[in-house]
Amino acid sequence: MSFYIDPDTGKKVRRRLTRSDFTTKRDALAYLGILGTELDDRANTKAALISKQDDRTLTTLKQLYDLWLPTCQRSQSTLNCYNAGFSVFSDCWNTSMKDLDIDDLQTCINNCGKGRRTQENARTALGLVYKYGIPRGYVPANASGEPNLAQFLRLCDGEQKHKEGLTDIELERLRAVVSNDPYAEYILAHCYLGFRPAAFLALTVDSYDATERAFTGGCKTVAGIDRVVTVSPKIQPIIDKLIGDRTDGPIFRDLSTGKALTIKKYREIFYQVLDAAGIQPLSDPPHRLTPHSCRHTFATLMKRVEAPDADKLALIGHTDTEMLRHYQDVDYADLRRITDAL
Repeated sequence: MSFYIDPDTGKKVRRRLTRSDFTTKRDALAYLGILGTELDDRANTKAALISKQDDRTLTTLKQLYDLWLPTCQRSQSTLNCYNAGFSVFSDCWNTSMKDLDIDDLQTCINNCGKGRRTQENARTALGLVYKYGIPRGYVPANASGEPNLAQFLRLCDGEQKHKEGLTDIELERLRAVVSNDPYAEYILAHCYLGFRPAAFLALTVDSYDATERAFTGGCKTVAGIDRVVTVSPKIQPIIDKLIGDRTDGPIFRDLSTGKALTIKKYREIFYQVLDAAGIQPLSDPPHRLTPHSCRHTFATLMKRVEAPDADKLALIGHTDTEMLRHYQDVDYADLRRITDAL
Protein backbone atom coordinates (compact mmCIF):
# COMPACT_ATOMS: atom_id res chain seq x y z
CA MET A 1 0.00 0.00 0.00
CA SER A 2 1.37 3.43 -0.94
CA PHE A 3 0.37 6.98 0.05
CA TYR A 4 1.21 10.55 -0.91
CA ILE A 5 0.46 14.01 0.54
CA ASP A 6 -2.19 15.91 -1.43
CA PRO A 7 -0.70 19.42 -2.03
CA ASP A 8 -4.14 21.05 -1.97
CA THR A 9 -5.39 19.62 1.32
CA GLY A 10 -2.17 18.58 3.07
CA LYS A 11 -3.78 15.20 3.83
CA LYS A 12 -2.39 11.71 3.27
CA VAL A 13 -4.08 10.04 0.28
CA ARG A 14 -3.85 6.44 -0.85
CA ARG A 15 -2.37 6.02 -4.29
CA ARG A 16 -4.60 4.09 -6.67
CA LEU A 17 -3.80 2.71 -10.09
CA THR A 18 -5.96 0.39 -12.17
CA ARG A 19 -5.27 -1.55 -15.34
CA SER A 20 -7.55 -3.89 -17.25
CA ASP A 21 -5.41 -4.90 -20.21
CA PHE A 22 -3.82 -8.06 -18.74
CA THR A 23 -4.50 -11.22 -20.73
CA THR A 24 -3.39 -13.66 -18.01
CA LYS A 25 -3.17 -13.76 -14.23
CA ARG A 26 0.59 -14.29 -14.51
CA ASP A 27 0.97 -10.94 -16.33
CA ALA A 28 -1.06 -9.19 -13.63
CA LEU A 29 1.03 -10.68 -10.80
CA ALA A 30 4.25 -9.76 -12.59
CA TYR A 31 3.10 -6.18 -12.86
CA LEU A 32 2.74 -5.90 -9.08
CA GLY A 33 6.51 -5.88 -8.80
CA ILE A 34 6.85 -2.62 -10.67
CA LEU A 35 3.60 -1.03 -9.50
CA GLY A 36 5.14 0.83 -6.57
CA THR A 37 7.86 2.36 -8.72
CA GLU A 38 5.36 3.49 -11.34
CA LEU A 39 3.14 5.05 -8.68
CA ASP A 40 6.10 6.93 -7.24
CA ASP A 41 7.10 8.18 -10.68
CA ARG A 42 3.59 9.43 -11.40
CA ALA A 43 3.31 11.12 -8.01
CA ASN A 44 6.68 12.83 -8.44
CA THR A 45 5.71 14.03 -11.90
CA LYS A 46 2.42 15.41 -10.58
CA ALA A 47 4.20 17.16 -7.70
CA ALA A 48 6.69 18.70 -10.11
CA LEU A 49 3.92 19.97 -12.37
CA ILE A 50 2.03 21.43 -9.42
CA SER A 51 5.20 23.09 -8.17
CA LYS A 52 5.86 24.60 -11.59
CA GLN A 53 2.32 25.56 -12.59
CA ASP A 54 0.76 26.35 -9.20
CA ASP A 55 3.39 28.13 -7.14
CA ARG A 56 1.15 29.59 -4.50
CA THR A 57 3.85 31.90 -3.19
CA LEU A 58 3.35 33.94 -6.39
CA THR A 59 -0.10 34.90 -5.08
CA THR A 60 -0.24 38.61 -4.32
CA LEU A 61 -1.01 40.01 -0.89
CA LYS A 62 -4.39 41.33 -2.05
CA GLN A 63 -5.31 38.01 -3.67
CA LEU A 64 -4.51 36.17 -0.45
CA TYR A 65 -6.55 38.69 1.55
CA ASP A 66 -9.51 38.10 -0.77
CA LEU A 67 -9.17 34.35 -0.25
CA TRP A 68 -9.04 34.73 3.53
CA LEU A 69 -11.84 37.27 3.99
CA PRO A 70 -14.80 34.93 3.29
CA THR A 71 -13.41 32.49 5.87
CA CYS A 72 -13.33 35.10 8.65
CA GLN A 73 -16.24 34.48 11.03
CA ARG A 74 -16.51 37.94 12.57
CA SER A 75 -19.20 40.60 12.73
CA GLN A 76 -19.64 42.97 9.81
CA SER A 77 -18.37 45.90 11.89
CA THR A 78 -15.19 43.97 12.66
CA LEU A 79 -14.76 43.08 8.99
CA ASN A 80 -15.16 46.75 8.11
CA CYS A 81 -12.34 47.55 10.53
CA TYR A 82 -10.15 44.87 8.94
CA ASN A 83 -10.89 46.23 5.45
CA ALA A 84 -9.97 49.76 6.53
CA GLY A 85 -6.85 48.51 8.25
CA PHE A 86 -5.72 46.34 5.36
CA SER A 87 -5.90 49.38 3.04
CA VAL A 88 -2.78 50.60 4.87
CA PHE A 89 -0.82 47.98 2.90
CA SER A 90 -2.25 48.99 -0.48
CA ASP A 91 1.20 49.82 -1.87
CA CYS A 92 2.03 46.12 -1.40
CA TRP A 93 -1.24 44.68 -2.70
CA ASN A 94 0.30 43.67 -6.04
CA THR A 95 3.43 42.19 -4.46
CA SER A 96 3.66 38.40 -4.39
CA MET A 97 3.99 36.68 -1.04
CA LYS A 98 7.30 35.35 -2.34
CA ASP A 99 8.73 38.86 -2.72
CA LEU A 100 7.05 40.56 0.25
CA ASP A 101 9.26 41.34 3.23
CA ILE A 102 9.10 43.21 6.52
CA ASP A 103 10.57 46.44 5.11
CA ASP A 104 7.76 46.66 2.54
CA LEU A 105 5.13 46.27 5.24
CA GLN A 106 6.81 48.57 7.76
CA THR A 107 7.11 51.31 5.14
CA CYS A 108 3.35 51.07 4.60
CA ILE A 109 2.77 51.57 8.33
CA ASN A 110 5.23 54.46 8.46
CA ASN A 111 3.65 56.22 5.46
CA CYS A 112 -0.02 55.60 6.19
CA GLY A 113 -0.68 58.73 8.26
CA LYS A 114 -3.39 56.84 10.16
CA GLY A 115 -4.12 56.69 13.88
CA ARG A 116 -2.97 53.92 16.16
CA ARG A 117 -6.33 52.10 16.10
CA THR A 118 -6.25 51.78 12.30
CA GLN A 119 -2.64 50.60 12.48
CA GLU A 120 -3.63 47.97 15.06
CA ASN A 121 -6.44 46.78 12.79
CA ALA A 122 -3.97 46.66 9.90
CA ARG A 123 -1.54 44.50 11.85
CA THR A 124 -4.30 42.22 13.13
CA ALA A 125 -5.80 41.71 9.67
CA LEU A 126 -2.39 41.01 8.18
CA GLY A 127 -1.63 38.50 10.93
CA LEU A 128 -4.86 36.64 10.22
CA VAL A 129 -4.06 36.58 6.50
CA TYR A 130 -0.66 35.05 7.26
CA LYS A 131 -2.23 32.46 9.57
CA TYR A 132 -4.55 31.50 6.73
CA GLY A 133 -1.81 31.44 4.09
CA ILE A 134 1.03 29.66 5.92
CA PRO A 135 -0.50 26.16 6.25
CA ARG A 136 -1.90 26.38 2.71
CA GLY A 137 1.47 26.99 1.08
CA TYR A 138 1.00 30.65 0.13
CA VAL A 139 3.80 31.91 2.37
CA PRO A 140 7.36 30.76 1.65
CA ALA A 141 9.82 29.79 4.33
CA ASN A 142 12.38 32.46 5.18
CA ALA A 143 15.71 32.70 6.92
CA SER A 144 14.20 33.85 10.22
CA GLY A 145 12.15 30.67 10.49
CA GLU A 146 9.03 32.70 11.29
CA PRO A 147 6.97 33.44 8.17
CA ASN A 148 4.28 35.53 9.90
CA LEU A 149 5.77 38.99 9.40
CA ALA A 150 2.82 40.82 10.97
CA GLN A 151 4.17 40.21 14.47
CA PHE A 152 7.31 42.22 13.68
CA LEU A 153 5.50 45.41 12.62
CA ARG A 154 6.09 48.49 14.77
CA LEU A 155 3.18 50.87 15.16
CA CYS A 156 3.78 54.61 14.99
CA ASP A 157 2.76 56.82 17.91
CA GLY A 158 1.25 60.26 17.53
CA GLU A 159 1.64 62.35 14.40
CA GLN A 160 3.40 60.79 11.45
CA LYS A 161 6.76 62.25 10.55
CA HIS A 162 6.85 64.04 7.24
CA LYS A 163 8.49 61.87 4.62
CA GLU A 164 11.32 63.30 2.59
CA GLY A 165 12.25 63.26 -1.05
CA LEU A 166 15.69 63.76 -2.53
CA THR A 167 16.99 67.31 -2.33
CA ASP A 168 18.33 69.19 -5.37
CA ILE A 169 21.88 68.48 -4.25
CA GLU A 170 21.10 64.77 -3.85
CA LEU A 171 19.54 64.65 -7.30
CA GLU A 172 22.73 66.14 -8.73
CA ARG A 173 24.81 63.54 -6.90
CA LEU A 174 22.57 60.87 -8.36
CA ARG A 175 23.07 62.25 -11.87
CA ALA A 176 26.81 62.25 -11.30
CA VAL A 177 26.93 58.45 -10.87
CA VAL A 178 24.55 57.59 -13.73
CA SER A 179 27.41 57.06 -16.17
CA ASN A 180 29.04 54.52 -13.82
CA ASP A 181 25.94 52.74 -12.53
CA PRO A 182 23.03 51.90 -14.86
CA TYR A 183 20.80 51.29 -11.86
CA ALA A 184 21.20 54.95 -10.93
CA GLU A 185 19.27 55.68 -14.13
CA TYR A 186 16.35 53.70 -12.75
CA ILE A 187 16.20 55.75 -9.55
CA LEU A 188 16.54 59.04 -11.42
CA ALA A 189 13.73 57.98 -13.76
CA HIS A 190 11.61 57.02 -10.76
CA CYS A 191 12.05 60.51 -9.28
CA TYR A 192 10.71 62.09 -12.48
CA LEU A 193 7.84 59.64 -13.03
CA GLY A 194 6.39 59.60 -9.52
CA PHE A 195 4.80 56.16 -9.57
CA ARG A 196 4.57 54.13 -6.40
CA PRO A 197 7.43 51.59 -6.34
CA ALA A 198 5.27 48.60 -7.30
CA ALA A 199 3.63 50.48 -10.18
CA PHE A 200 7.01 51.85 -11.32
CA LEU A 201 8.51 48.36 -11.55
CA ALA A 202 5.39 47.12 -13.39
CA LEU A 203 5.88 49.55 -16.29
CA THR A 204 6.38 47.73 -19.59
CA VAL A 205 7.25 48.65 -23.15
CA ASP A 206 3.55 48.19 -23.96
CA SER A 207 2.62 50.84 -21.38
CA TYR A 208 4.74 53.48 -23.15
CA ASP A 209 3.33 55.70 -25.89
CA ALA A 210 6.32 56.73 -28.00
CA THR A 211 4.29 59.35 -29.91
CA GLU A 212 3.05 61.11 -26.80
CA ARG A 213 6.20 60.22 -24.82
CA ALA A 214 4.09 59.08 -21.88
CA PHE A 215 3.44 56.06 -19.68
CA THR A 216 0.09 54.67 -18.64
CA GLY A 217 0.21 52.82 -15.35
CA GLY A 218 -0.42 53.05 -11.64
CA CYS A 219 -2.21 51.21 -8.86
CA LYS A 220 -3.86 51.61 -5.45
CA THR A 221 -6.65 54.16 -5.90
CA VAL A 222 -9.18 54.87 -8.64
CA ALA A 223 -7.26 58.05 -9.46
CA GLY A 224 -3.99 56.11 -9.48
CA ILE A 225 -5.03 53.34 -11.86
CA ASP A 226 -4.23 53.71 -15.56
CA ARG A 227 -3.18 57.32 -15.23
CA VAL A 228 -1.01 59.01 -17.83
CA VAL A 229 2.40 60.35 -16.80
CA THR A 230 4.35 62.26 -19.42
CA VAL A 231 8.12 61.81 -19.49
CA SER A 232 10.28 64.73 -18.45
CA PRO A 233 12.98 65.77 -20.96
CA LYS A 234 15.48 65.23 -18.14
CA ILE A 235 14.92 61.46 -18.28
CA GLN A 236 13.76 61.04 -21.90
CA PRO A 237 17.22 59.80 -23.03
CA ILE A 238 17.14 57.21 -20.25
CA ILE A 239 13.73 55.90 -21.30
CA ASP A 240 14.72 55.83 -24.98
CA LYS A 241 17.86 53.85 -24.17
CA LEU A 242 16.07 51.36 -21.90
CA ILE A 243 13.39 50.65 -24.51
CA GLY A 244 15.62 50.68 -27.58
CA ASP A 245 14.03 48.58 -30.30
CA ARG A 246 12.16 46.30 -27.90
CA THR A 247 8.44 45.73 -28.40
CA ASP A 248 7.56 44.13 -25.06
CA GLY A 249 8.84 43.28 -21.60
CA PRO A 250 9.56 45.32 -18.46
CA ILE A 251 11.19 48.72 -18.79
CA PHE A 252 13.24 48.41 -15.63
CA ARG A 253 14.88 45.00 -15.77
CA ASP A 254 17.16 43.08 -13.47
CA LEU A 255 20.40 43.44 -15.43
CA SER A 256 21.58 40.00 -14.36
CA THR A 257 18.46 38.10 -15.47
CA GLY A 258 16.65 40.39 -17.90
CA LYS A 259 13.44 39.91 -15.92
CA ALA A 260 11.36 42.54 -14.11
CA LEU A 261 12.87 43.75 -10.85
CA THR A 262 11.19 42.66 -7.65
CA ILE A 263 10.53 45.27 -4.98
CA LYS A 264 12.98 43.49 -2.71
CA LYS A 265 15.78 43.62 -5.28
CA TYR A 266 14.94 47.22 -6.18
CA ARG A 267 15.22 48.26 -2.54
CA GLU A 268 18.65 46.65 -2.27
CA ILE A 269 19.74 48.45 -5.45
CA PHE A 270 18.27 51.74 -4.21
CA TYR A 271 20.29 51.72 -1.00
CA GLN A 272 23.49 50.63 -2.76
CA VAL A 273 23.22 53.39 -5.36
CA LEU A 274 22.53 56.09 -2.77
CA ASP A 275 25.50 54.90 -0.76
CA ALA A 276 27.78 55.00 -3.83
CA ALA A 277 26.54 58.50 -4.66
CA GLY A 278 27.35 59.77 -1.16
CA ILE A 279 23.68 60.49 -0.45
CA GLN A 280 22.90 57.99 2.29
CA PRO A 281 25.22 55.49 4.02
CA LEU A 282 24.25 51.88 3.40
CA SER A 283 25.38 50.89 6.89
CA ASP A 284 23.29 53.44 8.79
CA PRO A 285 19.67 52.26 9.08
CA PRO A 286 16.91 53.22 9.57
CA HIS A 287 17.19 54.91 6.22
CA ARG A 288 15.91 58.44 5.75
CA LEU A 289 15.28 57.80 2.06
CA THR A 290 13.47 54.74 0.70
CA PRO A 291 12.20 53.86 -2.80
CA HIS A 292 8.93 55.60 -1.88
CA SER A 293 10.96 58.82 -1.50
CA CYS A 294 11.14 59.02 -5.30
CA ARG A 295 7.41 59.70 -5.29
CA HIS A 296 7.84 62.47 -2.72
CA THR A 297 10.63 63.90 -4.89
CA PHE A 298 8.30 63.98 -7.89
CA ALA A 299 5.58 65.80 -5.93
CA THR A 300 8.06 68.36 -4.63
CA LEU A 301 9.40 69.02 -8.14
CA MET A 302 5.82 69.58 -9.29
CA LYS A 303 5.25 72.10 -6.52
CA ARG A 304 7.67 74.49 -8.21
CA VAL A 305 5.78 74.40 -11.49
CA GLU A 306 2.95 76.85 -12.15
CA ALA A 307 0.06 74.58 -13.14
CA PRO A 308 -3.50 73.80 -12.04
CA ASP A 309 -3.78 71.48 -9.04
CA ALA A 310 -6.08 69.24 -11.08
CA ASP A 311 -3.23 68.50 -13.50
CA LYS A 312 -0.77 67.86 -10.68
CA LEU A 313 -3.23 65.56 -8.96
CA ALA A 314 -3.71 63.64 -12.21
CA LEU A 315 0.04 63.08 -12.44
CA ILE A 316 0.50 62.03 -8.82
CA GLY A 317 -2.62 59.85 -8.87
CA HIS A 318 -4.77 61.49 -6.20
CA THR A 319 -8.03 63.40 -6.13
CA ASP A 320 -7.43 65.19 -2.82
CA THR A 321 -5.26 68.31 -2.58
CA GLU A 322 -4.53 67.39 1.03
CA MET A 323 -2.75 64.26 -0.20
CA LEU A 324 -0.80 66.39 -2.67
CA ARG A 325 0.44 68.53 0.22
CA HIS A 326 1.32 65.37 2.17
CA TYR A 327 3.74 64.34 -0.58
CA GLN A 328 5.41 67.74 -0.97
CA ASP A 329 8.45 68.81 1.00
CA VAL A 330 8.30 72.31 2.48
CA ASP A 331 11.17 74.56 1.43
CA TYR A 332 11.58 77.97 3.06
CA ALA A 333 12.86 79.51 -0.16
CA ASP A 334 9.77 78.33 -2.03
CA LEU A 335 7.50 79.73 0.67
CA ARG A 336 9.39 83.03 0.73
CA ARG A 337 9.02 83.51 -3.01
CA ILE A 338 5.27 83.32 -2.47
CA THR A 339 5.12 85.63 0.52
CA ASP A 340 7.50 88.15 -1.06
CA ALA A 341 5.01 88.48 -3.90
CA LEU A 342 2.08 89.25 -1.62
